[in-house]
Amino acid sequence: MTLNLDKFIRTLTWFLVVHFTTFSYAGRSHFVTTELNIRNEMQGLKRPEIVYFCQAINSGLEYGWRRAKKPPLGHTFHVLLEGGQKLEEEIHRCHFRSVLGTANVEIRMTAIDAEMCNYKRACAVHEVTPEGIIFEGKEWDFEQRYPRLIPRRYLEAKWKPWPRRHGT
Repeated sequence: MTLNLDKFIRTLTWFLVVHFTTFSYAGRSHFVTTELNIRNEMQGLKRPEIVYFCQAINSGLEYGWRRAKKPPLGHTFHVLLEGGQKLEEEIHRCHFRSVLGTANVEIRMTAIDAEMCNYKRACAVHEVTPEGIIFEGKEWDFEQRYPRLIPRRYLEAKWKPWPRRHGT
């Protein structure tokens, strides 16, 4: 009788271990990395320098102030995104400054964006130009029956001029 009880306890233990392992990994998500690319394209200006600050809203990560003195200099920030069953969006708020004024941009990224850009250089670039901040990259086109990636280039934000100084 003790042999059957011992066998039953071992079988039950094995079943619980397998059950726990299977269900604990079922809901876990995976992580992907992508890049947030910002490039200075302030061509034809006497002072083409830009300064910018970006912050990830959901994770609270701040990338600090960065400076790109001349075109085509810029920075690439590596971003870790959570994918899997929890497809959360990461929002980056970036504040840009130049001789032309200031501009604010919200950059939204998901794990799907990261996976479509896998193994490709500079999938999306945010170019800082005299007109403003321009997005150049690929986006999903959901207007057709089967969504596909199409190349896009559009103005994300215009420069807001610096306020006039009044002499006192």
